Amino acid sequence: MTTADDFKKAIDLINKSTSWIVTSHTRPDGDAVGCMKSMCQIASQLGKSAKPILLSPPAQWYEFIFDEPVPVLGNEVKLEELKNGSFGSFDLVVIVDTNSYVQLTEFDKWLKDSNIPVLVIDHHISGDGLGTVELVDSTAAATGEIVFDLLKAADWEITPQIAEALYIAISTDTGWFRFDNTDARVMRNASSLIELGAKPSRIYHKMYQNYSPARLKLLARMLDNLELHSDGRIALQIIMRSDFDATGATGTDTEEFVNECQRVASVEAAALFVELSDGGFRCSLRSNGSVDVRQIAQKFGGGGHKVAAGVNLKGPLENAKNNILTEFKKALSNK
Repeated sequence: MTTADDFKKAIDLINKSTSWIVTSHTRPDGDAVGCMKSMCQIASQLGKSAKPILLSPPAQWYEFIFDEPVPVLGNEVKLEELKNGSFGSFDLVVIVDTNSYVQLTEFDKWLKDSNIPVLVIDHHISGDGLGTVELVDSTAAATGEIVFDLLKAADWEITPQIAEALYIAISTDTGWFRFDNTDARVMRNASSLIELGAKPSRIYHKMYQNYSPARLKLLARMLDNLELHSDGRIALQIIMRSDFDATGATGTDTEEFVNECQRVASVEAAALFVELSDGGFRCSLRSNGSVDVRQIAQKFGGGGHKVAAGVNLKGPLENAKNNILTEFKKALSNK
């Protein structure tokens, strides 16, 4: 839980800085990009410069959040450009929604050699202690809630643009207020952000009513191969490279797909396996609270939250499936 002293240290660090680089974890979600946008807006408001950089491409439905495309490390920006200073000179690194080197692919190589102060804002339990100053609150449903608390503690103006970005952060990390982490604090914050200018219907339309035909076809292929185990309590979903080839969809099109099978009343634990180009699988895990999927992910080198986590697994598919299925069954039998 963050304290008044934590916020004071963060505010002091920010006030002393003039030029920021702002980033988050690979495969950025709504919480990540919403917080990045908010922090960049605050920097501008305070007369400071801030350069956002993504560590992998965002899903198409998040692109509207930024006024212009954000460069992706390894694509528009090379690691050498960070190292030699040609991307910019910075006196503060702002990292949101993660505190782990493993989620900062390639960026970690620059960060480990850097002597620049680091501000970490995160709501995950696990972390590597990357920050000079850290605002970490594992009771927050989203990092966006901690950013909101920071802005209020500093008495900085929360513009409609910032309110929208933070509303995106909070609504997406709560499954649009469906997940168990939706508490009174979340609803109070959402209400305040609406009063400050966030427009839920506009946000929902831009994020959830803009499927491409390719994405819809990919979803259909995934659902057609749904596997139910343990009397329907466990659901496994699979997307292979051949499914991407057949539909024309891309990796970012799979975001939120893992939640689809939770529409089935009997499902308590779910996993989505997405084949990667190296033959391994990105595995997203979800639970209705019956299974602590963070513990399962951590066992294989991943992480996350009790009801939502992720991990990369080696192939072949049957091995990856059996690893997760065994852990799901074990967890359910211990209920």
